[in-house]
Amino acid sequence: MALNMGMLASYDQSVEFFKDTVGLGEMPTVVGASSVSGFFAAACSLPFDYVKTQIQKMQPDAEGKYPYTGSLDCAVKTFKAGGPFKFYTGFPVYCVRIAPHVMMTWIFLNQLQKLEKSYGL
Repeated sequence: MALNMGMLASYDQSVEFFKDTVGLGEMPTVVGASSVSGFFAAACSLPFDYVKTQIQKMQPDAEGKYPYTGSLDCAVKTFKAGGPFKFYTGFPVYCVRIAPHVMMTWIFLNQLQKLEKSYGL
């Protein structure tokens, strides 16, 4: 949900910026806007992915007790221990993984819309 929010919220604004303000053509606009969208999709979703990964990786201590009781507990303890930037640990790698997926989604969608338009759909 957070990934889609970042992706959808930034794409149209980026298209408007690249087309109207910068004056780029159609394909450079789509590639540029999809790149920006990929960055924001990664930025919005990484904190949730970080917490999910911490929950998946947790191991019980010597007494058999787990470090977190759930996602909210993990988020609160992470925030207290490392501040808000702790949730962005590994952002460059995550962005390289997520951004191309988002970019391809927008580029394919743009091409499908052009195809539909050429057939009068």
